[in-house]
Amino acid sequence: MGFDLEPRNKKIDQFHFGAFSWSWMMNAGVGLVLGYSPSKQPAEFTYIPDKKGRCPSYNDGYYVSADLAWAMAQAAIGLTVGQRRINKEWAELEPEEREKQKERNEKLRIYKMPVREDFIEIVEKFAVWAQISRGFGIF
Repeated sequence: MGFDLEPRNKKIDQFHFGAFSWSWMMNAGVGLVLGYSPSKQPAEFTYIPDKKGRCPSYNDGYYVSADLAWAMAQAAIGLTVGQRRINKEWAELEPEEREKQKERNEKLRIYKMPVREDFIEIVEKFAVWAQISRGFGIF
């Protein structure tokens, strides 16, 4: 199940996210703009419903205003810049150090791990799209 974003600006196309890339972006901080946040348990989250009681992760037509779309775009840009830096630093580690960090992270979750490049790319594309969307519905 993916997410189709329907823009108010009818001069641009819908934007499609896969279920995992949308969830990663939301959990990584972009969702905070909408009052969305990961919860204590895996695969759980909290959110502030829109005026009609809808959720940004339920494909139920949650509406994102133009101002919030712009703010999400700015957060997405920051996320991609930071994640690219993490991926670069991770790639520069010696294999032995990479393994040590993976092992420590299994117990303590102290390191930010690299993320798939295609996730970063779709979030970058979303940032551009969201800035010109004039707001959007999530379906």
